[in-house]
Amino acid sequence: MRQQVEDNRMEGPPSGESMEGKACSLTKRIMTVSPFPERMSSLLHLLTAECFDLFSLHDLNKAFVSSLQPELIIYDATPHPLIPNAVDALHAAMTQTSPINGASLLYLVHEDARVMAAAIPKHAELLVWPSNPQEALNQINRMLGEWKAPDLSSYRFKDLTVDLKKMTVFRGGERIELTKTEYDLLLMFLTSGGAVLTREAMFDAVWGSQYFGGSNVVDVHIKTLRRKLKDSAVAPHYIATVRGVGYRLVEERGN
Repeated sequence: MRQQVEDNRMEGPPSGESMEGKACSLTKRIMTVSPFPERMSSLLHLLTAECFDLFSLHDLNKAFVSSLQPELIIYDATPHPLIPNAVDALHAAMTQTSPINGASLLYLVHEDARVMAAAIPKHAELLVWPSNPQEALNQINRMLGEWKAPDLSSYRFKDLTVDLKKMTVFRGGERIELTKTEYDLLLMFLTSGGAVLTREAMFDAVWGSQYFGGSNVVDVHIKTLRRKLKDSAVAPHYIATVRGVGYRLVEERGN
């Protein structure tokens, strides 16, 4: 087998013919995330042919995102055996991607999930999948054309300020000392776009599926986070409880 490969390389293309394909110059960097990559095979082939720098993951890895810094993340939020409901699948995807900063998001969804269109983050869009790969490519090119590097130095919500570089949190002018877990949970709320975050999804995102514990650990840490923020579960200013589901950020009221 080795000899055959070497012989083929030595022969080269027939006289008068050039090798197929085109040389790719530096281009946009895209990351795809799906536990079922075969669902996206047609789109992956097209993106590769169009010379995108493509990185495919089976599960979202925040360390990879931070190091590779993609301009766009295509996230498979279609239903699967563990989450058969289309809306729940999109909720889970939004929770998983909530800590991600600096990249636009394209969620691949079932048609039934379009009812959630108003709840997705500002830097995200939906694409019903499966779809025509060329139409998907057009949407991706448009999103990349509109993409602008965001200011990642801080987050502000009401009177809260989070310095991302120093990992510090201030309420007004007062610094709030948070643990790493409380800090991660707060960032999930601030980057959720107001979406409801389920206990299970928050547990998986912060502690990981390898952690042996129950989702009640989320309630314990939310309680301490609220106490440090001087927030109230009865009349919440920052974090509201969604009974039987989880939590969400309390929206700012207009004047």
